[in-house]
Amino acid sequence: MNVEECRIICTDYRIPTREKLFFRIIYETQLRPFEVLNLKIEDWDRNQHLITAVRVKQKTKPKKGNRKEKEWLPSTPRTALLSENTNEMLRTLVSNRKKGHIFINEKGEQLSLEWFNERINHYAKIIGIQKIKKYYADGRTLKLITCMALREAGERHHDNAGGSRKLSAVAAGHTMEVKERHYEKVGEDFEQVHESYRKFHPAFVENW
Repeated sequence: MNVEECRIICTDYRIPTREKLFFRIIYETQLRPFEVLNLKIEDWDRNQHLITAVRVKQKTKPKKGNRKEKEWLPSTPRTALLSENTNEMLRTLVSNRKKGHIFINEKGEQLSLEWFNERINHYAKIIGIQKIKKYYADGRTLKLITCMALREAGERHHDNAGGSRKLSAVAAGHTMEVKERHYEKVGEDFEQVHESYRKFHPAFVENW
């Protein structure tokens, strides 16, 4: 996805606030789609424009003495910065609710990741930006506009604009080994991460 495609899926008037907010948070923060899905109102600092994902991807390492087995590592909540407009959209969506999951349906039930994946495909088709990247032998297709593609694009656009690749790796919750095939630990300095995103990420710089 290029910057213009991300801008459209994050701002188009034809997309309802709830869905658009979901897409924007993924693109701005590099939180994984399931991490955004599980965000709660209680973990949002509306004054500081910060949101904390408590339920995050849990990593593993080979078990000592038996590398065929894995042991789970403790997971650490991830705090991410929201742009001013996204923070205001969140105020609108949450309204007077005080707690619970942010992304719920009209019955107050938590929505599913499958539902959001269907929605992003639906709106990308309506807007005219959905494309097929790859066809598989079994008939499946790999689409250009997906929730996960938004996450990857947000990290790439931050980096291409001159932001620190190390800090965006921290924001995305992976290592430089994953990103560049070698590991370079930079520490989880989220103040540096947030400052870098304010300076380089298109959603912050251009104030979508």
